[in-house]
This record gives sequence, C-alpha cells and structure tokens, in this order.
Amino acid sequence: MVCAAICGTSLVACTTGGHRTAAATAPAASSAAPAPGSVTAASAAANSAVASSAVASSIEAQTAATSPAASTPPPPSVTPAKPSAAATPAPTRPPPTATPPPPPAPLLVTQLADVGNAQQVVIVTSSSWSSTAATVQTFEKDAGGWHAVFAPMASLIGRHGFSANRTEGDGTTPTGKYSFGTMFGQQPSPGVKFPYRQPDVQSVWVDDNASPYYNSWQENAALSGEHLASSGFARPYAYAAVINFNMSPVVPRKGSAIFLHVSTGDPTAGCVSVAQSNVLEILRWLDPARDPVIVMGPTSVIRTY
Repeated sequence: MVCAAICGTSLVACTTGGHRTAAATAPAASSAAPAPGSVTAASAAANSAVASSAVASSIEAQTAATSPAASTPPPPSVTPAKPSAAATPAPTRPPPTATPPPPPAPLLVTQLADVGNAQQVVIVTSSSWSSTAATVQTFEKDAGGWHAVFAPMASLIGRHGFSANRTEGDGTTPTGKYSFGTMFGQQPSPGVKFPYRQPDVQSVWVDDNASPYYNSWQENAALSGEHLASSGFARPYAYAAVINFNMSPVVPRKGSAIFLHVSTGDPTAGCVSVAQSNVLEILRWLDPARDPVIVMGPTSVIRTY
C-alpha cells in the first residue's frame, strides 16, 4: 500500500511493505505568512511537486523490493544421478542343463542269434546279397563283456555276393556261422596260435565233387583241385585260414575251398579277402582255445545267425 498525505503545511509519504517513509515539513511560517486558510498558487505547486516525488520514490522502492531480479534466486535443481548399469546386477539364469549323450549302440556281436561258446567272433557283412564289397569286424569277450578288437576292415567277397545255398563254382560266399580250421600260407608262419602249414608242389585242395577227398587238403598233385603252392596263388595264399564250410558232413557239389585270405583287389570265387596287414592281424589274434567263429551274411540277415 502506498499513501501520501498533505496535512497543513506538512507532506507525509508512506509505504507499506516497502519500509520507506517520506515526509516533507513546510518551512516555518514567516511573519509575512498569508492569512490562514489561504494557499498561494506557488505553495500549492511546490507541495504538489514534493508529493509526486515522494510517491514516485515509494513506488520505486516497492517495485525493487518485489522484483524477481531482486529476490534471492532459488538453489539450482539437482537431478538425482541414475545408477550405472554396473550397479544393477544382471538377472542370473541357471546354467542350461546338458543333454546326456545317447547310449552307444549295442555291438553287432551282441545282436547275433547264437555264437555258442565262442569268445572270439569275426563278422563279415555286406549291404546286399549281390554286393561284392563287405566289411569285416572283430570282437572278443573277456571278463568285462564283448568289445571290438580291430577297426572295421574293407573286404571283397564272392563275385556274385552272398548265398544261403551255395553250390560248387557259383562264385558266391556262403552265409552262416562257421569255425576255423588250419592256417596256411606260401610264406612262413607269422606267429599264429593255430596249426600252420606251408604247401608244397604236392599240396592240393580237392574240388572234384566225385572224389572221396572232396573239400579237403591232400598231398597228391594228381588230384583235381587248387594247387596251393602254385605261383598263381602266391598273393592270395601268402597267408590264409580255412573256414570250415561244408566240412561236417561234406556234401558233394555244395562248395569247397572257402578261406580267409589276402585280397588281390578283385572279388573272389567265394572266399573272404582283406588286405595282407589285416589278415596277419586276424591270424595272430585268433586263438583255438577261445573257440573262434566267423559269421557271414548281408546286414539284413546277419542277426539271424
């Protein structure tokens, strides 16, 4: 509130809230003062100027007091610091549960129908009845059960594949389960556990269906059959083992001279052939005290033997 008052010859200016009071007191009356109640034009003008000046000063003071520039500025606002990413731990997840590997496939030897008392088994399989390419696998049984012995071996069999009804000269390898007979070769024994024979010029494996010696080793060069020491058999019969097919009883025209021997790189007349290094591994490993057998046939029927 701003007020100005003229009382007689005195001027009072006041402000409320502005804390300033302006007062003007008229000069002392002289002996020549005009008569009471009269105000000269000069005095009125002077008093009016004083009052206007006081009012202006009062208004200035109030405006300065209430101006935003004159007020104390508010403290700067402070934005709370956001927590850093490192301060907030990432949600933890349980580690993924490892999927256990599938159990190993059972060994083929454990899927065969019956290996009898054999503790050593040689298995020869092919993809089809007519295939001449085969795979030889070896298994042995000990206190811990069956286990593979050598890595699978590439093999060549009869030029007409496998047959369940082999006949003499048909070029097939017989299917089924058989024991091993004597081991032999044009080369000296490589150190085997079976009996081992080296053929000479008289050694013949008889293939004459009419002969009483059919499907047997004879020392008579006059007999019809395979002359085991001939140069033509130097490679396949360097090392070999007899497979006891058509032995007990011997059936004429069913087939003869079925061996495990060294491969020539071509299908055979009915024998099982592998690389010479593989033949030597097998021959040295086989032990007659462990009743070894050989099981042969396409994979489609091998488990029936």
